[in-house]
Amino acid sequence: MSTMEEYHTHILFLGYFSGPVEGIISFSLATLLTGIFGPEFWAKSIYSFIPLLPSALVDVLPPLTLAQSLVASMGVMLIPTVYMSFSNIASACREQNKSVLSAFADSIPFVASIASMVVWLAASPNVLNQHLVLFLMFAGFAFSYIVGRVIVAHVTGAPFPKLNRMHVPIFFGTANAIAPMLGLAKMFDGENEVVLIWICLAYTALQYAHFALEVINTICAYLDINCLTIKHKKAE
Repeated sequence: MSTMEEYHTHILFLGYFSGPVEGIISFSLATLLTGIFGPEFWAKSIYSFIPLLPSALVDVLPPLTLAQSLVASMGVMLIPTVYMSFSNIASACREQNKSVLSAFADSIPFVASIASMVVWLAASPNVLNQHLVLFLMFAGFAFSYIVGRVIVAHVTGAPFPKLNRMHVPIFFGTANAIAPMLGLAKMFDGENEVVLIWICLAYTALQYAHFALEVINTICAYLDINCLTIKHKKAE
């Protein structure tokens, strides 16, 4: 959202809960806690960390693990951030005499991608329970490419990028997962679905690497610089 907001407002806002700051800190702390206490730490009840909570209240509350509580909390914290992003986009569009609805529509492919991945995981419990890390690696490359395209479009003044090649494995995988609900057979069924995820991971990793190298090479060629070293002038 912050990237789309920057594209339309030309200002980088860091909301109440932003990925580059609070998001990275949260995931870093979660990784640290997992390394110290083990993955079973996240399966503990959230109520065991609130010793003063009356047992009568615990009995009527829904059972929640620490992991579920953390994800729910982050989701709640995202609500004001998303609201402020759309609010800033709307204000910028009005000042620039641009269509607010058209700017809001730019978020549809991103929302559709997230929704598709949620549906995929919900329809494939085996992926969710056995291959989630592999799935998240594939998702990471896909969204990095999508966000990177928006950043490049903002810097170069290009039209906002909507659907692109990274949406292909996302939508295909979701279609494969929900095929039985539509009375169709899966192309990748059961344990074979992990093969599809490996294919998606390889595809997105190669596409992202190609995109990153293309951007780096273009910038370096235009500015006549090297990427990681200082380019010295040739001796005359």
